[in-house]
Amino acid sequence: MSFETARAVAVALAEPLNRQEDVPLVRAVGRILAATIEAPRPLPAFDQAAMDGYAIRLSGETGVPLILPLSGRTRAGDKPDVLTPGTAHRVMTGAPLPGGADTVIMQELATRRGDHVQFGLDVEAGSHVRRVAEDVRQGTTVLRPGRMIGWTEIALLSALGVATVSVARPLRVAVLATGSELRNAGEPLPLGAIYNSNGPMLGALLAAPSVHVTSLTVRDDLTAIAQALESIAGVVDLVIVTAGMSVGEEDHVRNAVVRAGGGLDIVKVAMKPGKPLAFGTLAGAYFIGLPGNPQAAAFGALAFVRPMMKALLGQAPANRITAEINFTHPRKPDRTELLPVRLNVEQGRLTAHRSGPDGSHRMMPMVFADAVAIVPGASTPVEVGSLLEVLPFDQPRFAAN
Repeated sequence: MSFETARAVAVALAEPLNRQEDVPLVRAVGRILAATIEAPRPLPAFDQAAMDGYAIRLSGETGVPLILPLSGRTRAGDKPDVLTPGTAHRVMTGAPLPGGADTVIMQELATRRGDHVQFGLDVEAGSHVRRVAEDVRQGTTVLRPGRMIGWTEIALLSALGVATVSVARPLRVAVLATGSELRNAGEPLPLGAIYNSNGPMLGALLAAPSVHVTSLTVRDDLTAIAQALESIAGVVDLVIVTAGMSVGEEDHVRNAVVRAGGGLDIVKVAMKPGKPLAFGTLAGAYFIGLPGNPQAAAFGALAFVRPMMKALLGQAPANRITAEINFTHPRKPDRTELLPVRLNVEQGRLTAHRSGPDGSHRMMPMVFADAVAIVPGASTPVEVGSLLEVLPFDQPRFAAN
């Protein structure tokens, strides 16, 4: 299956789980909103002064200077007062505008003379006044389901007095790294064995306040893999397996999925790295099989797992980002290539630079990269200045919504 078709199929396979829970707003950062929020009150909630100064009623008059007696004083937090006609009322920033006033003259443009104040410049009626509901009207929809709650949403909801929000329950993900050669960091490493990097890598790549990731390892054995899949499929939403997805003598994952009661919709994708890649279902959970080489596993997670997770949490697909390529690269017409790149902003343009040599086993090109460039198959090479889609390692706010 082509890379683009596989991306569409993977997201279509993942139906929103529609599970939600109520949490205090102070614990909602990074969570995914599950219900529409309408403003319970307007913002501002009342007419208020935008500056320290003097509230007056101009009533269309111009041609100051004016000398007016002072008749009162209102601070932020005080109850609204009423302006005595023909007077000025001392107000502080955020204080309720006295009834009958229509303008606040900032104190820097006023001269206090005992119990009177003189204004020496022409001013416009309505200056330095925040009107009720000019920012948010009561009953207006301010946030919709699927939006990640960040610090701006926390600010808005706090200002509206919202103490509790309904969010999607955390997505439960299990990463199962297969391989008889795998050892955990800190264990002795006999000759021929390697340390498990895919499990910790994917756990870190996919972790989020709205996602709970557990990691396991299992040896290259059909029965052992099938038993591991059966034990976790009923308690998680998404099962990710690394390695064992090809057709070699020690590649048992496909058969283990079937033995565990699952089924596969995609078993090969025309891409490099990552051709042996599979999607399906497994006892109520969704299943993704990724290759074993680190780059192939990581790039498969960026291209397929993250979009599926967004769909399961009820989020809209991320906006696609393009960058101007500053390197040449040969292409083949029958496959898409994923290349680790470093992004920069140069003369106002987002650019992508190669971060290291080819090789899906290599770690350092990923360390020096912060994105993957998607190179579609073609008979002509990529030229400097070409625009290609890129997948950032860290999801920026403008790409996440």
